[in-house]
Amino acid sequence: TVKYGTVETYAALVAAEAKKASVPVCLHLDHGSSFELAMQAIHAGYTSVMIDGSKFDFEENIALTKKVADVARVLDIPCEAELGKVGGKEDTNTDPQEAKEFAERTGVTSLAVAIGTAHGFYAGTPVLDTERVSEIRQMVEVPLVLHGASGLSDDQVRECVKRGMCKVN
Repeated sequence: TVKYGTVETYAALVAAEAKKASVPVCLHLDHGSSFELAMQAIHAGYTSVMIDGSKFDFEENIALTKKVADVARVLDIPCEAELGKVGGKEDTNTDPQEAKEFAERTGVTSLAVAIGTAHGFYAGTPVLDTERVSEIRQMVEVPLVLHGASGLSDDQVRECVKRGMCKVN
């Protein structure tokens, strides 16, 4: 979305509309691509950030994510991250042991994991590794996030939630 406006513009729009809401409103940066963008969003008033270092190797993803999570923690802002390749091939699904290490080393407050979903539209019927959700849930203490749910059936989403997904995008 940053190609259509600035984080400051979006924050101002949401703040104006939030004043009319009867429920609490948060503004979440989804798939932040850099430390700088995450900091711009936080400075603009975003109340939650997601840093997506999944395009990097494991150690680079940890370094970037930890840097954002450390700032977010000091400011009491939730920080989500992504591990694995959502929309990737089966061998890019999140490894449960890596998920444990990643969450512990970065200090994120939630973790998006790859189990066979994809961002955007599906070309075919998605095949989910729901057992992997259970395995990751057993190893990781932070809430798990399911990205790419727009093309899933209600039953698939329910199964993922049953196995430990806490947030569904």
